[in-house]
Amino acid sequence: MFCRYCGASIVEDSLFCAKCGRRLGKKEHPRLNKVVQALRLKTPYPYFAFLLIGYLIWAIGPRQSHADFSNLKLSIELDRELDVPEQNTYQQSLSLVVENAGQTAVREVPVELTAKIEPAKSADIITGFLGRRLMIMRQGRPLPLVLVLANDLEPGHKKRFLLEGSIQAVPPFKVTYEVRQEDQTEALASFVVNK
Repeated sequence: MFCRYCGASIVEDSLFCAKCGRRLGKKEHPRLNKVVQALRLKTPYPYFAFLLIGYLIWAIGPRQSHADFSNLKLSIELDRELDVPEQNTYQQSLSLVVENAGQTAVREVPVELTAKIEPAKSADIITGFLGRRLMIMRQGRPLPLVLVLANDLEPGHKKRFLLEGSIQAVPPFKVTYEVRQEDQTEALASFVVNK
């Protein structure tokens, strides 16, 4: 008999190779074996299938936001603007301002950021949030982006979240950035860029 790892000659009932020291017997997982014995299963795979189906149902199913939007006031403010008309590039540094007018603190507020362009034309719009740059419009087709405003917001306080916008389009156009509650149609805040 030979070691399947290093090829050294070994005794037939060896558990370890004398040359390389690797385990030669059947690979076993003690925890998995313990579960299989406790449930008196011949195999753990049927239970794995149930777990996989449960996970898929959870992942595909709708999620409800725990944030109370009735007490939140949102607005988008322009901080800075940089235009490069020769390259048809228009950049904005924006702030999403969130004010908590309620009596309890809020955390993990999911909002959807979208952009629309008028008149309809081929345009690319990229937004930056928390150091990541993501596309919210490609060739004139909107790609809604869900952002989670994770910081604690105490009652009566405001918090600013920095957003960057970069529009690549031939003027004239009007781009409207909109922030809305996830999976809703009514805008909670908007900002218009006219070029």
